[in-house]
Amino acid sequence: MAESEPRNHDEASRPNGSSGANTESDESGVTSPRECHETVDPETRDDVLTEYRHRCQACGRRGPQKGGLATLHVHHIERDPDGMDEHDLENLTLLCRSCHSWFHQQSTPDDSPVEITEEDQSVLLPQDIEILRYLAENGPARTGDIAAGLPSDHSVSAVRERLWVLMGLDNLVETRDRQIVDKDIETGEWGLTEQIENSARGHIPDDPQLLLQRMEDEQVRQALDRGCDRSDIIDVLGISRRTTFNKRKRACAYDFPLSAFNRGGRPTDAERSERNTAGTDTATEDDEQQRLDAVADQSAESLGRTETWGTTETTHETSSSNGSVESTDQAVNENGADDDLRVHLQQAIDALQEVNAAL
Repeated sequence: MAESEPRNHDEASRPNGSSGANTESDESGVTSPRECHETVDPETRDDVLTEYRHRCQACGRRGPQKGGLATLHVHHIERDPDGMDEHDLENLTLLCRSCHSWFHQQSTPDDSPVEITEEDQSVLLPQDIEILRYLAENGPARTGDIAAGLPSDHSVSAVRERLWVLMGLDNLVETRDRQIVDKDIETGEWGLTEQIENSARGHIPDDPQLLLQRMEDEQVRQALDRGCDRSDIIDVLGISRRTTFNKRKRACAYDFPLSAFNRGGRPTDAERSERNTAGTDTATEDDEQQRLDAVADQSAESLGRTETWGTTETTHETSSSNGSVESTDQAVNENGADDDLRVHLQQAIDALQEVNAAL
């Protein structure tokens, strides 16, 4: 669900906006066991409501007795549990109506518009199948539009993370040899691979901030894949544990060609002059070096922690990153000769190299 477009949570999962047949609430907003098709007795229902404090255990919404509006259902975790009765309190949980409906109607791999293997299922979640179905039915779309169009309730940030996983599935699952989702580098829209004309996979951004982000993401990915301790990466880069997970997902998705900028580190002026004199530089290498030089003109605060795609999926992160870029542009002179900023860049590069050295 898009953050800018709140909607009634209990209606979100109902096809065609239906409120659900044969489910009615009394004046207090509490649905009776018969009306919500529960098979527990009223006493057990009261025990479950008390146990979980009238709060949905999936989305956190509260029932009327705790100041909320959600209609709450008692849900059986297992229909034939081992070692306990079906109606035992340990086998029961509390869900709001839409979460309960989604749980019983959630998409399965069989519903996917693309083939999903057992190995893929070890990485994917039910909402990933919903995303694939949305893209197949609606075509390429922005993150916010996808979030708003899903039958389950997820934030834009959560959907973006799942899109990274889907885009990088071939790098996360050893037996998969191709992508199933891609992003259009021109429009910023996500789609199934056959729907995307200008793939973001392997793209080298012109935006220095985004370029440095891609480089750092790939460094984190390679360090983790080689067995580097996650806590060492956290200490070296000064990032949170959650950020390391997101960086790896994003790196698998975009598959940045770090080797283009990692041939012995950044070349010195003497090395660059020697290559130019020898005439060995290709047009591609020149372009790569120009982009790397542009990164040197970024401050320590511009280490590229966030995505910056358009305005439809704008969040507070985008606003923050735009402000950082504007302030950086003011701080850098036209020739890119600000020594302090170059020192900051070198510190960032040294930090990334420490990760490799730790391996």
